[in-house]
Amino acid sequence: MIQKGNEESVPVFLQTQILESAIEKNATPSRVELQDISTAVVDGADIFILTTETSNSVNGLETTKLLAKAIMEAENIFNHEQAYQEMRDIIVKKGKKAQPTDILCSTAMNIALENNVDLFLCLTDTGRIAKFLAKQRPM
Repeated sequence: MIQKGNEESVPVFLQTQILESAIEKNATPSRVELQDISTAVVDGADIFILTTETSNSVNGLETTKLLAKAIMEAENIFNHEQAYQEMRDIIVKKGKKAQPTDILCSTAMNIALENNVDLFLCLTDTGRIAKFLAKQRPM
């Protein structure tokens, strides 16, 4: 489902009790919980939603900080170039059915990878191009 959402440039929200140990008043997340977060990030999840972990836990702020740290660590191992190649292959397979915005953003990502660009700046009125650019998983 995450891949399908990414292919269609739809933000992927992940809402689950991903840090259930926080509900049980355990300050340390389990290895499985951290692995689930890492896998979701690498698979392309865009947003994590904490519900019970923050509303029923002893310290919702600490739980949120812990999730943010886990996401940052997972992003450090994310292979942007591989993700770009996989998305580029999907766009190329669409051929003439590919949206011009997809082609434009894929080309921008290619240029960025070839030139070690550290930052994308996307000015937009509607957010449409930013959404398609995010599909390429830039650094």
